[in-house]
Amino acid sequence: MIYLLVSDDSLFHRMVSETFLQEEEVWSWAGRKKNGEAWPGPGAAFYGDPGDPETFRGVVPGRDVVAVVCFKDPQRTAQAVDALSSSRPEVKVLVTTTNGELDHLVRENLRKVSWADMVGDRLEAEIARLRTLERVQAVRDVLGAAENVALVLQPDPDPDGIASALALRQVLRRNRATAPIVTFGGVTRPENVAMLSLLEIDLEVIRPADLLRFERVALLDVQPNVLKGVIESPDVVIDHHPEQKGYSARFRDIRSSYGATSTILTEYCLAAEVVIPQRLATALLYGIKSDTLFLDRETSKADILAFSYLYPHVNTNLLRRIEKPELPRSALRAFGRALREVDLTHGLAYVHLGTVEREDVIPQLAELSLQLEGAEWSAASGLVGDNLVVSVRNAGYQKAAGTVVKALFGDVGSAGGHQAMAKAVIPLKAFRKKYGSTRSGRIKAVMIKGFLEEIECVPTSSASSRR
Repeated sequence: MIYLLVSDDSLFHRMVSETFLQEEEVWSWAGRKKNGEAWPGPGAAFYGDPGDPETFRGVVPGRDVVAVVCFKDPQRTAQAVDALSSSRPEVKVLVTTTNGELDHLVRENLRKVSWADMVGDRLEAEIARLRTLERVQAVRDVLGAAENVALVLQPDPDPDGIASALALRQVLRRNRATAPIVTFGGVTRPENVAMLSLLEIDLEVIRPADLLRFERVALLDVQPNVLKGVIESPDVVIDHHPEQKGYSARFRDIRSSYGATSTILTEYCLAAEVVIPQRLATALLYGIKSDTLFLDRETSKADILAFSYLYPHVNTNLLRRIEKPELPRSALRAFGRALREVDLTHGLAYVHLGTVEREDVIPQLAELSLQLEGAEWSAASGLVGDNLVVSVRNAGYQKAAGTVVKALFGDVGSAGGHQAMAKAVIPLKAFRKKYGSTRSGRIKAVMIKGFLEEIECVPTSSASSRR
């Protein structure tokens, strides 16, 4: 994106460019005509009457541009905005005001910020919002004209993905008929089932062949590699996991520094001034909360700001009901048995549950095991149907958990995640072919040895402690 600074105040030029646009391409209005002196910066210079549309017509044409306009005389600011709107209607404009003297100035793609806010966080926030608005428009350009759009989530989707799809549908101004939320595997965790039920969110389980009935495909909180070749060239990908290579998309917004994809979609809604009803606010906040462990893990400033905005708008009664679903006695018994068998070896807490009725017990036990004294990593595994499911957690500052599970199991199953949490699903047939057996003792030996080697904590002896 290119930034035009249109101002008669040199201090303004330096402040904005050096504080907020250090790594961006900047063009500064340097006066009506060259005075024979070299332009000292910031950025490159352009010249002409700022009230004349021709001044802006030839400046970086055909590029995505944001213009920041600030003249000491409000009338000159208004004239420059009129000239920009006339010659470059696609340009996003941010103007500064002193005492609300430009309240009458209303244009599409225009935002205002007061001088009082210029020295604080507001200017940075407004510039970020304009950048986000550009992304929103790009998504709408790709998906807007399609008869229908599939909003695709990973199999057994989590709250972050579900909320993100619901929000994108709102941004696109679509409904469940023209933008259904779909997945290739049903929801198993009780909290997620409760979320769908209590918030009345529709989720359709489809087969890969069913994608042929959709004109456009958007992936939320997932990238094509996780889907194992089912979707190689989606139209849109929006995700917060580390960016994967080897696929093409007409639009992608990958922000691995964010703790949740729901944060990205919250920013989309705010930038586009899309109404966030209570149901959507509740879903988005739960998506952020669940993926960041209540803002305690892999959290960015953006996550905190999104959470703070959403919280006053949620239905707290529904949120409590989602977070505290009924837990059957069988799950508690599985927990008790597993905790008696957990091994703590060189900072790795590992437990294998054997056959389990409910997959959600596995990640819950991984979370609990990480709280053991001396544990820096935890892994829990269990047999679910014809698969071995593995959940991994760490304290958040070591090697990325997603990288570890991909290295260990990427060749025999689906594996991925991010810095502090990850998951692998390995067909028992593939595990047996590579490791010879799926007996509990063999699974345990493979897991402990593999994880310790991959996280570079290879023990000098075979000693371990059972807690």
